[in-house]
Amino acid sequence: MKKGFERFVAAALALIMITGLSMSASAGEIGKEDKTGVGGVEGTVVQDIYQVVLPTVTDDVFDFIIDPQGLINKTNGAAYEGKRFEDNSTLFFKRSDGQVKEDYSSTSDAITITNMGSVAVNVSLNVSISKDSLGKIELTNDKKFKDDKNASLYMALVNGEKETPIGEDGVSIDVKVDAAPEEAYEYRYDKEKELYSYQRKEDVSGIEFPSYSFQLTGAANGKGDWSELTKEVPKINVSWKITPVE
Repeated sequence: MKKGFERFVAAALALIMITGLSMSASAGEIGKEDKTGVGGVEGTVVQDIYQVVLPTVTDDVFDFIIDPQGLINKTNGAAYEGKRFEDNSTLFFKRSDGQVKEDYSSTSDAITITNMGSVAVNVSLNVSISKDSLGKIELTNDKKFKDDKNASLYMALVNGEKETPIGEDGVSIDVKVDAAPEEAYEYRYDKEKELYSYQRKEDVSGIEFPSYSFQLTGAANGKGDWSELTKEVPKINVSWKITPVE
């Protein structure tokens, strides 16, 4: 009986101690501590990189020779020191891009605009022929000169596989050129300057950058009378503007 009473008292005391401890903790008597934290911006980088590569030499790309009677090919280019000319052509651009076997062909070198930046760009292209420079030469949209007996000139913009006649009103187009692939750029950290940056990788071999290319092509009507037009110098105006895509 005594042992049972002692166990009861011990259990009661233990319960009182636990309860008291619990009450002390809830009353905040053991201790209280406030914590604070501060945040900092690691850094920011400019991710809009504008870098468009344009051809370096374009001054003579669109100069051309009109040969409606095919005299150059009929004389094997004798007047041009044996230079190679495209067969059966009546208008020639000098070629220097190595994309054709001839030195002169009915299609010009390509003008290529390559976007190596991280932002897509828009290319606004305009091609026209000065009306005052034509004299009595007539522009036509018919490359075959069907039923045409005039001294007619055909000139067109080659945009990929599409060929668009320039005509009297010229041609204006807008083309979007996508941004460079993400793998062309990387984030870097400069320990000395303690700055982050976003830059194009030094080695971009194997990466294909988006581009846009265009050429001009033309022909002259051999059925027309050009005898009084040998002094005419048709002038082609080509301009392009590049802006970021909004």
